[in-house]
Amino acid sequence: LIAIEGKLLRGDVEIHVTPQEWQAHRHHKDPSYNGVILHVVMWGGQENSLLHNGERVPILVLSPYLTGSLEELRRTVQLSLLPDEPCYKALEQRGQAWVADLLDKAGEERFYSKVERFKTRLATSEASQVLYEGLMRALGYAKNKKPFEELAQSLPLSVLKGFAARGNIGQIQALMLGTAGLLPGQRGKGNGDAGEWAGRLEQIWSSFGIRERMTGLNWRFFRVRPGNFPTRRIAAASYLLSRYRGGFLGDMLSLLSQTPLSQVQKELERGLMVRVDDYWASHFDFGIEARWNPGLLGRGRAREIIVNILLPFSFAWAEKFSQPWLRERAVELYRNHPQLGENWVTRHMERRIFGEHEAEANSACRQQGLVHLYKTFCVQRRCHQCPLG
Repeated sequence: LIAIEGKLLRGDVEIHVTPQEWQAHRHHKDPSYNGVILHVVMWGGQENSLLHNGERVPILVLSPYLTGSLEELRRTVQLSLLPDEPCYKALEQRGQAWVADLLDKAGEERFYSKVERFKTRLATSEASQVLYEGLMRALGYAKNKKPFEELAQSLPLSVLKGFAARGNIGQIQALMLGTAGLLPGQRGKGNGDAGEWAGRLEQIWSSFGIRERMTGLNWRFFRVRPGNFPTRRIAAASYLLSRYRGGFLGDMLSLLSQTPLSQVQKELERGLMVRVDDYWASHFDFGIEARWNPGLLGRGRAREIIVNILLPFSFAWAEKFSQPWLRERAVELYRNHPQLGENWVTRHMERRIFGEHEAEANSACRQQGLVHLYKTFCVQRRCHQCPLG
């Protein structure tokens, strides 16, 4: 929340060194930046920055308000004098066992909140479509969740099932990438640089005669690791649909319910990982070659999908269709799932809570507990209501 000319505005603040970086990063072409209400720069002019929707954002130039050198400013800010957040003292005052128990409970709260969202969707939609949307959302990571969800709704599983049943990967990829607006021709790229496979996909897409599609502007490539480019993640989804012939729901539930408990985690991971030896083994995007084969969907992302999508979905599905045994297995697997890869939220929360001590967030459930506390209390500055306070 900031006040500009007497008006209280809510939105995003974008920070650059100079105003020119706004256009250099192509923010004026990206609709996801339409929520920016202030552009902050260190040096530059006062001209407003143009949004994709045609509106202009005021610029705040910091340099006129700063006196002295940057080194003098750095010495002026004495971090040691800033007050500690209440959570810094929780470990010292209450002990590691108490904090670990709190993280377990917070992790379960996050799990059940996801279960409730899936139950809401299952009340109005087919279970296979709900799981498909969840999978696509997970493949979008943080920056492309919304367009992946839009793609799943624009191109529902009922449309893809027939192609998946035949196992024609070219048709599935052409349909998904074409509907997403990410084929080379749809983004003004020539097929010459993109390769023979790109030309084949363009031909298949053209044969469908479909006109309605998303625009390439919906997708974020900027500040996204090349291995996570949306083109690669859509390709990964196409291989999963082809692998399970459109029966992803039934096969995943069978793996979850019929595999011995000691083996189920590895089998689920294996069922979700995608490694290929075709075009996408050597390309990050059309015309952008990769020097190694990073795999379209690796073990780390497979584990994220299991914890964040598959297990809470399975719990919700089991409740709807009265399968208590499957429900209990889903929550047991969640509680005992090993630690996932760290992200900036979990690292930030571990520093706040544990400081120099060894972190007790040594399971996926406890990591999810860190995320739950951060989003529920830290982001909203509700320290006085946080159990760590």
